[in-house]
Amino acid sequence: MARSQFDDSPIKRPPLFWWLLANILAIAFAITAWIVCLNLFRDPTNPTSYEMMMKVGRIAPLEAFIGKSVPPAKKVSSAQELEAQFKSFSKSDLETLNRELRRSYLTNYKKPKFLTFVRGEFKILELRELGADDFLNPGIVVKAQALVRPDAVADPIPYPVFVEILFPTEEEALQNFQIGKTLRLRMQKNQRDCAAILNVGATDFEDRKALLLTLVPLNAVKYKTENGTPFQIKPPNMANLRAPLPTLP
Repeated sequence: MARSQFDDSPIKRPPLFWWLLANILAIAFAITAWIVCLNLFRDPTNPTSYEMMMKVGRIAPLEAFIGKSVPPAKKVSSAQELEAQFKSFSKSDLETLNRELRRSYLTNYKKPKFLTFVRGEFKILELRELGADDFLNPGIVVKAQALVRPDAVADPIPYPVFVEILFPTEEEALQNFQIGKTLRLRMQKNQRDCAAILNVGATDFEDRKALLLTLVPLNAVKYKTENGTPFQIKPPNMANLRAPLPTLP
């Protein structure tokens, strides 16, 4: 007998329907969970991903490189060379570059695509201790302006390129640096001063923006300034990706 148009009783679903529905929902949940986990553990430059990866041991703590274990740089550049290199970069190019620079540092340079060391003389302008709200902690940060020599015998003169160097250390080191003094970054056989670029940014200078590079020394040695006692460079186990870079804009 045909179902009456006046019969409003609910239609009973066969057991096979509910079985198929349950399987479809389970598959959808599994795919969603897989995509979420893949994204969560794929990008260490994302603060939440990085913190989760550290908790479950999917990424190693920051490595204290010693001597020959320091990864080789693709370039060793002066302030003038760096200015010429980055002045043509667009905002999106810099965002991509900075993400890769951070990724390389956080993964201990397993794939050092853009590892660049900075060399030259710099006049110290500002310094302070690093705190819990900074990218690295504990330690100190030193901001300085590049000095260049017009020729081999001339005195160095200020150049509109700036660096801020993050010195991770558990020792008291602020007194080792003095505003107005010269900080030298050199490349020697033992790579003592191999300060790597961590971020490419900008700072206000007179009536325009000037290049500001965030650097971090990779060689975990006793670092000695010209006017201070040596202090041990030692990176913390993990960085604070929720902190802004540059540290001293």
